Amino acid sequence: MLTLLLACTTAPTDSADSAEPALPDHRVTEETLGELPADAVVLEGPEAVIEPGDDVMMCVFGTYSGPTVGLHDVHTWQGAGGHHLQLMGTTTPAVDAPDGTVVDCTSDGSGFNMGDMEPIGVTNGGVVDGDEIGVSMPLPDGMAVELEEGQRYVMQSHYINTGTEAFRVRDLAVLTVVPVEEVVTWAAPLIFNDSAFSIPPASDLTRSFQCTTAEEWNFLYVLGHMHEWGTAFSVTQVEGEVRTPFYTIPEWDPVYRDAPEIAYNPDGTMLVPAGTTFETTCSWFNDEDHALEFPHEMCVTVNIVYPQKTTVICDAE
Repeated sequence: MLTLLLACTTAPTDSADSAEPALPDHRVTEETLGELPADAVVLEGPEAVIEPGDDVMMCVFGTYSGPTVGLHDVHTWQGAGGHHLQLMGTTTPAVDAPDGTVVDCTSDGSGFNMGDMEPIGVTNGGVVDGDEIGVSMPLPDGMAVELEEGQRYVMQSHYINTGTEAFRVRDLAVLTVVPVEEVVTWAAPLIFNDSAFSIPPASDLTRSFQCTTAEEWNFLYVLGHMHEWGTAFSVTQVEGEVRTPFYTIPEWDPVYRDAPEIAYNPDGTMLVPAGTTFETTCSWFNDEDHALEFPHEMCVTVNIVYPQKTTVICDAE
């Protein structure tokens, strides 16, 4: 088992000489995970203290240093107070964010650039304080997403402390990998993304944009992503004058931000020819006193397609 440790040099520690009592310890340990396959990859997040009333997202940079493999599964583990843990690839070079760099990516003012992010792997559920949570997105046997040697990544941990006492946390992500020669079918994310919108304060806004497929793909998963100001989301297949609903959420629930509604097609029946146009439409209501823009709010269609070996991103013009 390969463990990659991301050390947070600014995280507070409890001194043996301190008169203060030790903080409640919600850190996930490898003992919590139980027995893992010998080739499992465990990514360790930083230790941090979550203060009472905090609603914070911590983003931690790292580099995958193992050989290029097929990533079949990502399973995440958090302690009490955890809300979600996501693993994403990043194009940010190590010179700008060395391994172990931790940033508060709770708000736009953190300087964290979500535009440098892309999905990596497929999350197959998670565990918070011993309970299974989140959305399961399994890959069929023999299918995997490529994880390249030297891939830079970010682990985004979201914690909410609704109590009156601070506590200590550390998350783990367990990656199930297979040698490349054992991969029968490669899959990869296909992303439709609009980052050019601006929602005026105290206003509704609806925007649509189109993306056209470059290859013939089977769509294994389709899901929409917006934040809490979303009101409706849809993807429409457009062929000339013919418009066919592809994925529709007529009433967006804020919970879909982290636990989205997913269209799953494991039997390969959603085969889409090259040159097919998809139109993503997002609607929002901004109840803030300032404009909302990417990445504070989003409009993204996330697809997992095959056969495809590298992530494809279509940005709205």
